[in-house]
Amino acid sequence: MIVHDIFTKKQTIVTYSINELKQMYDDGTLKLKEVQQHQVREIKKYITENATGGHIFFPPLVANTEVGALLRDSKPTKLSIIDGTQRIKAFLQLEEFIAKALKSDNPVESKLGFKLRYVLSNTELALQLFEGLSQKEEDQLYIDLNTKGKKVSLSKRIAYDSRNEINRITNKVLQLNHQLLEAGVEMEKRAIIRPSNKKLLSLSQLRQLVEIFMTGGSGKKADEIKNKLNLNTEEFIQLINCWFELLFKLYPANKIGNYHETIFASYTMLKSLVVYANKGLEHESFDKRQKTMTERMKALSKINWKRTNKEWEQFKGARKGRDQYYYLTNDKENINKIVNWLEQQGR
Repeated sequence: MIVHDIFTKKQTIVTYSINELKQMYDDGTLKLKEVQQHQVREIKKYITENATGGHIFFPPLVANTEVGALLRDSKPTKLSIIDGTQRIKAFLQLEEFIAKALKSDNPVESKLGFKLRYVLSNTELALQLFEGLSQKEEDQLYIDLNTKGKKVSLSKRIAYDSRNEINRITNKVLQLNHQLLEAGVEMEKRAIIRPSNKKLLSLSQLRQLVEIFMTGGSGKKADEIKNKLNLNTEEFIQLINCWFELLFKLYPANKIGNYHETIFASYTMLKSLVVYANKGLEHESFDKRQKTMTERMKALSKINWKRTNKEWEQFKGARKGRDQYYYLTNDKENINKIVNWLEQQGR
């Protein structure tokens, strides 16, 4: 728990502009923790993707300042950031990106640069300031904030983050597809431990499959090509539900997640099937995609989908667990090999 003495310290909420934080950083009066650069990149991506719509939300940062600083008329200008270093770093690093974008000959990049410059110049971050914390108290507060606070569950992010098209489609598929619910969707765990868990896939895995439908298995992210998607939301939902209907004709929904029985319970196989069904179709019309996908899935009806089929051992994998079942490796090379094999079976 957070040590009790922390709550006896003076504290308040203050807002700082990005320019004020940058000035403090340049002056050496803003103490930051070590950063995970990949997390900083994710935050920068979040800011740039949502800046044009004005939908950028950050919780208050947490900082410590010296004793007596909160009694002064002006805001403290010497801070030690306890929680929020990566958010500050992301904003500071965007300055370089904006400078390059403003000089770009690409009108899209230039427009984004102007938008980001406007957003940053008009953005203030809320900071919860504590006064006079010792280094030990700072460290304790940091640990509690980052290990004992509850993260927003994946299911709630998908249900409520309507800015993301993949989330919207995933949520609708979950609401409408009763056979999928019968097959089982693990709502919070990102991966499923086989063979004990008999749910077909996790919510995170379902979201990945939805993205493959949107990109046609091109390997690109849906967000990268969202302006080139030629199907609307309802068409994607209908297409995905059609695929699941065809899948459950190959194996019953109430048994398909049982790895004791079937290779369909392997996420690697499910992902390969989605890539196979959508390969090369990302630019086709809805009718063409649905027709071709249906033909491809029906062509697999003669395959022995039992887990015990020795055919699966031609693909990369390993025997694991007490039962020494063969588990397919989930990597791009292996998936491509499985897709090629599925194409041969479907001829």
